[in-house]
Amino acid sequence: MGADGVASALSAAFEAAEERSVAAADARLVIFSDHHKGTRDGADDFQGCEPAYCAALAWYLAEGYALYVLGDSEELWENDPEPVLAEKTGYPEVLRLEAQFHRSGRYERFFGNHDDLWAHKGAVAEHLHIFFPGLKVREALRLRLARPDGPDGVVLFAHGHQGTADSDRWGWLSRLVVRYVWRPIQRKSGYTGVTPSKDHGLRTKHDRAMAAWAGGHADKPILIAGHTHRPVFWDSTPDPDPDRGTVAESDDADHRADEEFARAQERNPRKAFTLPTPCYFNTGCCSFADGDVTGLEIADGEMRLVRWPSDDGTPRRKVLAHRSVAEILDAVAGRDPEAVTGHEVEL
Repeated sequence: MGADGVASALSAAFEAAEERSVAAADARLVIFSDHHKGTRDGADDFQGCEPAYCAALAWYLAEGYALYVLGDSEELWENDPEPVLAEKTGYPEVLRLEAQFHRSGRYERFFGNHDDLWAHKGAVAEHLHIFFPGLKVREALRLRLARPDGPDGVVLFAHGHQGTADSDRWGWLSRLVVRYVWRPIQRKSGYTGVTPSKDHGLRTKHDRAMAAWAGGHADKPILIAGHTHRPVFWDSTPDPDPDRGTVAESDDADHRADEEFARAQERNPRKAFTLPTPCYFNTGCCSFADGDVTGLEIADGEMRLVRWPSDDGTPRRKVLAHRSVAEILDAVAGRDPEAVTGHEVEL
């Protein structure tokens, strides 16, 4: 499916979603996605990220945040739910921490394509209610950010798989391939295809399709999604590497290498896809191969892209990018409907 399929599916999710309202200044929530929790074997992408994620949950719990888990929390294409949720083979501490958010009324769960079993109420009741009594797992939720001195903003939360062929028409085949082909390879090799993003621009067709839907929708929503495993934030490009020396500081071999690298960059510049308005953001994921997790915060009048742990490996968060909520909402409300398709820029 192409961009039209993505747009149609997101529009359907938007229309069907429950809407809530909160004062923009009072919003306090953190959004994580794409944990892909498995059974602690070689095919489990979350295992190395557990320490960072548990540290993050403990911090946000103490700081009074609501927790939005935006889909693909469990890897159910590779596994049955019972071992993923079991005490010995699963992640009981993660469930215990998330359950504390649920008990205090600060927890929202969404289903993705790899845990679309949770789209079925019976399965949720059978497997998840033991940890989260009465839990409702959503496809999408609209959150209206109300402001007394400016136009309100509507944020749509969804996993972001809507309209993709592997999630819809060919989902059954994708599950078979993942479980019986990819998982055995992972278990033996330990290889994961998930690597940390080097920038926060739009670098996949699906990111672009989601951004195009948000930018072109008549209600001017802000879409917050996961699914692509790539963080996306407004006006954020990578900073220069502070450890990279200048040509003058290099020896002859490094000097020549730098020159050739620069010439090749001129011939083949790296490009990112940017939008004129901040209508689409992405959490990144909680299954990076290096043990990092990324997420989005809406709190203290700001939206922030964060990473756990900090640069020195301590269990603290690092703010990778931030903008004020008011600035974002003003930009979305005043966007030019003729300029929502975005453009490529050289990095």
